Amino acid sequence: MSDQTEIDLKHEVRDLTGKVEKLTQQVSGLVEAWNTANGVLKFVKFLGGIATAGAAIWALVKLAMQDKLR
Repeated sequence: MSDQTEIDLKHEVRDLTGKVEKLTQQVSGLVEAWNTANGVLKFVKFLGGIATAGAAIWALVKLAMQDKLR
């Protein structure tokens, strides 16, 4: 292998290493955003469960009150 080819290959490897480092940072940011979105989704589902339970209790109380008034 000639010296020029070896130098060219070293430059390409250096450039590729820099690109991989940039991509690694970007992927880390995407993973962090994904995890945050998952946390928000779990919280919204939790609130939905609480709202459903509250509506069920309210409906039962309302039904019981109607039966007492008859």
